[in-house]
Amino acid sequence: MTCAAAAQPGLPPGRSTHRLALYDQADDHVNYLLYVPPGPAPAAGWPTILFLHGSEQRGDNPAMLEDLAILAFANRVGGFPFIAILPQCPRGEHWSPGVLRELLDSVEAALPVDRQRLYLTGFSMGGYGTWQTAAAMPGVFAAIAPLCGIADLPDVSHLVDIPTWVFHGANDHNVPLSESVTMVEALRRAGGRPQFTIYPGREHDIWTMTYRDSRLYLWFLSHSLPGSSGGFSVPASGSPANAAASPGSSASADSGSRIAARSASSDALLDR
Repeated sequence: MTCAAAAQPGLPPGRSTHRLALYDQADDHVNYLLYVPPGPAPAAGWPTILFLHGSEQRGDNPAMLEDLAILAFANRVGGFPFIAILPQCPRGEHWSPGVLRELLDSVEAALPVDRQRLYLTGFSMGGYGTWQTAAAMPGVFAAIAPLCGIADLPDVSHLVDIPTWVFHGANDHNVPLSESVTMVEALRRAGGRPQFTIYPGREHDIWTMTYRDSRLYLWFLSHSLPGSSGGFSVPASGSPANAAASPGSSASADSGSRIAARSASSDALLDR
């Protein structure tokens, strides 16, 4: 495995595009954007965020990822203390934990990643990918934040001990709020303690305001796997006044893997 390190012209400092050759996977490569903080790395390495986009950014052109809100936040505030890895899912496919594991291994081999401070987040299709990937990689992520993703109840037992912050819009017509409610209630019944933010009046696009608010990144940094040294912060100027989050929760639902079934209805919901 190799990590192509040549930055493409025209990208801001700290941001570069890469292509990783894959082995024993359905696709022969994965494209990704990479943000690396300026300056020397801390002794333990940089805290790192693996970021999973939604269905509309799928393809074979990583330029489609350049306007995602996490990068806008990193570029605006300065001093963003994370490596951010933004892979691109191929057109017509969904997130593969196997591909993401290979990508993480490659980046960790090339860059100073703090393995005790590895975080996972994503929106819509990437929200489901966050649930699925965290469950497939127990003990890897210090905290996760799924946004407006569909539920997958068979994975709950693998997620109970992972600090989790769930986000959803109250008026989401693409992926119903009930999907996140189902996962939150199932986690709580299993002994987990997820945080749950419901944005009143908001529809599907809650990711812009969520990823431009420093509170999520501060929450990430408050969690680590055993052995972490800590000591990071996020600039307060990154917290927009209009991004207030309102906690809430609701009722429960049934079991059944939404992806494993590969039904037309579950695929249609995931592709939104």
